[in-house]
Amino acid sequence: MAKVIRTYKGGSLSATCLMRNEDGKLFVRKSVSLIENREYGFQRWYSQLKRLQRYSALFPGLFPRVIRFGKDNEIAYFDIEYFESAINAQEYIEQCQQDSEVDEFFISLINIMSILHKTEIPSNAESMELYLNEEIEQRLKDCSKNKAFIDFLKYEEILFNGTKAKPFLSVLDEYKILCKQCYVSPTETFTHGNITLENMLYVVGEKRIILIDPYEENIIDSVLAEYSQLLQSTNSKYEMYNCRNATVVDNKIVLTLPKSFGIEYLNEKILQHIRNTYSQNDYIVVRLLEISQFIRMLPFKMAVDESKMIFFYGLASYLFELLREEYIALGGSEI
Repeated sequence: MAKVIRTYKGGSLSATCLMRNEDGKLFVRKSVSLIENREYGFQRWYSQLKRLQRYSALFPGLFPRVIRFGKDNEIAYFDIEYFESAINAQEYIEQCQQDSEVDEFFISLINIMSILHKTEIPSNAESMELYLNEEIEQRLKDCSKNKAFIDFLKYEEILFNGTKAKPFLSVLDEYKILCKQCYVSPTETFTHGNITLENMLYVVGEKRIILIDPYEENIIDSVLAEYSQLLQSTNSKYEMYNCRNATVVDNKIVLTLPKSFGIEYLNEKILQHIRNTYSQNDYIVVRLLEISQFIRMLPFKMAVDESKMIFFYGLASYLFELLREEYIALGGSEI
């Protein structure tokens, strides 16, 4: 019988453990309830399983290999290979003190993204309408019956770490207009689907990145969405915020972060790469999709931690306030 060796930080309504089987071999098991929160638990877990199966064959070495999957009473599970010498990329970059360390990681990251994104899949600009409906409006509706969320929506202004921002719902129409106006490069591709730093392992000695926890339900599988999720980690500092607790009093949200040279430096490199590689419209879409990541996650946060739901709604509001100012500074017209 397999034995649990270590329990990792949980994902969205699923559990991840390092295990050892009867032969002494280590593997990672990801499990989820077949009964509770099926829409945001089992469905996401299942999408990860199927994407891992396909991608470990399509992109050998970039993703862990699925060893087995099945059901144990009311729990579904899949087992994947374990990389003993790997460290979580978020942890690695956050503690980096040398630009050379980050440079090596960045080169490896761009290399694997070029492999993953090599295939071009025709799409259409109208797909943004479906994305906005399912990943923005529907997510907000899913939270609309939560009392804590309803209570916070009464405020006409949010103070996020001292900066005034209009609540996201009050600027939703502006957000949608900008998305439709700027999404003019609708080509899709194979994507990880949730390519944040915490969803990567890094083998330092080999300069090798292994992608974990891919995600299927993206509506738009665009390279622009992939870069938005990287910025979710480096520019918006999702992982750093998510492991801390904010103070929320009335409309005031306060959560200050420690400085991280590695995160800041990697963010500069990613932003510069986007600006050098893509058009200004594409850059704005990346930033808009970065904001959308924090709206998409609200129902998951509602299910496990209401305070995090409020915090990330406030963060999305604050980020759109900043992007509106940047958009105008870049020559965009008033929305």
